[in-house]
Amino acid sequence: MPDRPPLGVLVGGAPGSGKTTLADALAVGLDLPVLHKDQLVHGRWRTLDRAMDLGEPGVQPFFRSMELWIEAGISFVAEQTFFPNVSESDVGRRLAPRSNLVNVHCRSAHSFERWEQRMRNDPLCGEMRLQKLIPVVERLTSELDEPLDLGCPSVLVNTDNGYQPTLESIIAQIDDLYSRPDIHDLDRA
Repeated sequence: MPDRPPLGVLVGGAPGSGKTTLADALAVGLDLPVLHKDQLVHGRWRTLDRAMDLGEPGVQPFFRSMELWIEAGISFVAEQTFFPNVSESDVGRRLAPRSNLVNVHCRSAHSFERWEQRMRNDPLCGEMRLQKLIPVVERLTSELDEPLDLGCPSVLVNTDNGYQPTLESIIAQIDDLYSRPDIHDLDRA
């Protein structure tokens, strides 16, 4: 049996929907490395300029890191807020041709409140930045109720109270999708 392209588990959803926590749990359950866009942004913030905007500068390193892992034959879990009408192109052009992707989409009725609380506790945020981000996050909360069409199988996860479906079921679905030979052809179509 020939080697399969790496598995890329993309965990998305609105800010505060539980992406980071679920990505960490999936990485443990699947025994894969995990990549968090926000941690890359904080790494740039520390290295380059503490006055820079904390959002957009992480997108290119995030996608480049995934590309490097794919080139090295490493399967992974990666999480960020994938933006409608932007991320679909990046995923399709940069990741899909050389990997098998699964889109795990987090949804929660409490995502905005969770996000706001986290930001108020984040020493990097500040009140001025929080007020600037609130309208963007309110819009994303509405726009990202349903998963983006990333051209790959999707698993929808409600994170209101634990995980529905269960973490074990999500892992089983990902394992099942990755073991199917037709997913490999689907990604390259």
